[in-house]
Amino acid sequence: MRLRDLVGIVVIVVAATNVFPAARVLDGGPVALSKAQSWCIAPLGDLPNWDANAHADCKMVWKVLAQKGDRTLYSARYAWPSPRSGREPLRVLTEVLFEGVRGSKIVRKLYAVQDDEAHVRLDAIRVLTVSGSTVLESRVCMPGTGECARELATWTAGRIDAIDDRTVVEIREQLPQGFELKMNPDIDLVSMSGSGKAWSRKDADCCPSAQIAFTLRLDDGQLHASGVTLKR
Repeated sequence: MRLRDLVGIVVIVVAATNVFPAARVLDGGPVALSKAQSWCIAPLGDLPNWDANAHADCKMVWKVLAQKGDRTLYSARYAWPSPRSGREPLRVLTEVLFEGVRGSKIVRKLYAVQDDEAHVRLDAIRVLTVSGSTVLESRVCMPGTGECARELATWTAGRIDAIDDRTVVEIREQLPQGFELKMNPDIDLVSMSGSGKAWSRKDADCCPSAQIAFTLRLDDGQLHASGVTLKR
C-alpha cells in the first residue's frame, strides 16, 4: 500500500505495521523556471499550487538533484510551520521535483512528496543508480519508534514512474511458519540488500527473537526481495 494519491496523511496500519511517505507522481505540466525557482507554494490545494497565497513563513531551497544528457532534475524543498504544536518547532515539509531542458525557460512538474513533522520526519529525496536506472528515494521515519519506510520511483527523460515495492509482501511469504514482520525492514539500494527483525508468536512487541537478511532485485518497475534468511 502507498499514499501516492493522498497528501498530508502519512500513517497507515497494515497488519500491525507500516508508515509511508505521502508521495505522488505529477502530471508534467509546464511551469516558468523563474516561478519554480523563487515562489513559495500555497499550503493547500494541488502540488505545487500557486493559485493561493503561500504561508507567510514559507521558505524554499532550490537545487540541482540530477542530470542526464540535456535534462536536469531540480528539487524545490519548501517548509512552513506545522499547524500542530510540539515540544520543538514542527514544520510541514514539501519537496517538488521539476525537469528542465538545457536552454529552456520552462520546467515541468514531475513528482512531489509532503509530510508534517507532527506525524513523521521526512528526509530530502536522494538519487541513486540501481541496476542502470536512476532511482529516487523518499524516506520517512516515525519519531521515537525506529520505524522508517520509503517511496521509490525511477526518473527517465520527461517522466517519473513509481516503483512497486514488493519487499515486505515477499519477505512475509519466505519467513518460516510462525514468524511475522511488525516493522519495515531496512534496505540498502547501493548494495541491493536488506535486514530487519522478525517476531515469533510468543515474542512481545518489544523483543523480536530473530534477525533477517535478504537480497533485492529491481525488475520492470518492481522491487523484489529474495533469499530471506532468518537467525534466531
